[in-house]
Amino acid sequence: MEFFLRQIYPWLIELGTIWVIVPFIAGLLLIRKPHKSKQFWLLYLLVIVSLLSEGVGQLVVYLGAKNNIWVVHIYTLMEFLILSAIFFNSFRRPVFRKGIILAAVLFIGISLIDAFLLQGITQMNSLTKASGNAMLMLMAILYFYKVANDLTVTYLDRDPVFLLSCSLLILKAGTTMSYAMFNQALAASYDAARICIAITLVLNILYYTALIFILKRATS
Repeated sequence: MEFFLRQIYPWLIELGTIWVIVPFIAGLLLIRKPHKSKQFWLLYLLVIVSLLSEGVGQLVVYLGAKNNIWVVHIYTLMEFLILSAIFFNSFRRPVFRKGIILAAVLFIGISLIDAFLLQGITQMNSLTKASGNAMLMLMAILYFYKVANDLTVTYLDRDPVFLLSCSLLILKAGTTMSYAMFNQALAASYDAARICIAITLVLNILYYTALIFILKRATS
């Protein structure tokens, strides 16, 4: 464990920080291709927001701030709203669309309460992330239900939202526990907190890699 924390973890931090540049560059190259869907632009907006979040977080630390977790609060909210918009445009049944709008309004309320009344803007927004992840996983499962009942869909690997749903289930299920335990782990020791962060970093790298293929599918 000590070898991992002292030798591998620093490299993992660097790789996890810059890896979002890869889907950003891939998106730039794909912009020149025709037949880009609304899903493509929403997915690319998600990549841009992720890149800005990483950049601002690093800049704040470089300027000498001791805490940049407030950036995570903002990113969590923006990510949820963009992903909700992607799912909203993927459903046609009014009940699903209304449910997504309700989830978005509820999540905004949870985010504000968590940031200013509960855990605070300088603490990891574990409650917000856990509730947001649960709602996004539910949206992904609902999309699986939609696809299972759509007889016109033949090749699932060509559906960008299906691929996104698979990626989100892996990412959100894997990181929910890490975020839920982060504040307690940090109170116990910095090493325990680093383990939680390491799990999140690995899953984020895999997620950003998957976004390259998802963006490509959204152009066809």
